[in-house]
Amino acid sequence: MPVLLFADRLPPLTGGMEMHARYFIEHFQGHAHYPLLGVVTRDEAQRDCLLVGAKRVPQDLRTIVRSLAAEPAIVFFNSGRWIEDIVALRAALPSALFVYRTGGNEILKASLDRHTIAVHDDRQRYWVDRINGCVDVLITNSAFTEERLESIGVRRERFVRCVGGVNVAALRTQEHRPDRPGPPVIFCAARFVPYKNHGLLLDAFAALMRQGIGFRLRLAGDGPLLDDAQVQARRLGLGSCVEFLGLLTNEQVCELMVDAEAYVQLSSDFITQVPGGSYVHSEGMGRSILEALSCGTYVIAARSGALPEIVTPDRGMLVDLGLPDAVADAIAPMLRSPPTRPEPHDFYSWERYFARYERCWEEAYAVPRGH
Repeated sequence: MPVLLFADRLPPLTGGMEMHARYFIEHFQGHAHYPLLGVVTRDEAQRDCLLVGAKRVPQDLRTIVRSLAAEPAIVFFNSGRWIEDIVALRAALPSALFVYRTGGNEILKASLDRHTIAVHDDRQRYWVDRINGCVDVLITNSAFTEERLESIGVRRERFVRCVGGVNVAALRTQEHRPDRPGPPVIFCAARFVPYKNHGLLLDAFAALMRQGIGFRLRLAGDGPLLDDAQVQARRLGLGSCVEFLGLLTNEQVCELMVDAEAYVQLSSDFITQVPGGSYVHSEGMGRSILEALSCGTYVIAARSGALPEIVTPDRGMLVDLGLPDAVADAIAPMLRSPPTRPEPHDFYSWERYFARYERCWEEAYAVPRGH
């Protein structure tokens, strides 16, 4: 049952979709039952392309089967990038199982490249109609995401929840150093974008510093708000205890994750304006948090989005978003007396994650489909 992957972006970029594409390709290339037939992506000119080795060969999606060694049994989209093409693809591949993986935010945002629809609610309806009409399996990451999508009309019977996506092998090659002298190391790996809430994070750690609590805060990532965060850190007098590490590979993130006493991320439910309306951008799950939970690094996370579904008292704590002093007061006891580090686990490994895909495809393929 060959698989055709539609990958929005590919490594060496290091975001969630890129990491998913990387490990998807590694897992299914040469798979005994679900071999990877090909990868469709886009080039710098935004043309649809078939990946042939390292080259991107432009393709007409309506006739893409002619360029493949066989007809795909499964067509997998790791984003909604092709929502405007999905009806034509469905017509070209009527017998394939269409699978779409989403964290929900892109569907709620509902942006379009070629169609002009002025009202945001109408753009959402465009997305929902095409998902309900063309997608057989919608892979979600949380109950939170499913509730949000169902509220705008996506049919619940499409949902299959798969939680995971962690390079457990990279985490296990590192060794935590529990007897290191000095203040605890706190790590965060997140893009500097509004809903990741770095501004509140820095304000809260400035309040901790005023309380006389020592720490080393390491911040990995890039993004449009990085410069603002660096200016804020200097203004707050945090220069000696905050490191901005820039964009790192997943392996580098894993090394720093294991080395830290705690991982912190104060993501918020952020109202985002778009043409003709707005939507709430939320943390549907958070791969970095899953990595921290997997290697036993204590997690400090905001009580927002889907994070309460995975951050449990034995491995972390949830804090209510509010004024910086209140957030600092919630975090302070953990920094003064770090909890015992729990044992690592592989619940969220890519191997388990893709095994869930395979079970889902086997079950879904046995059910008659009509579009």
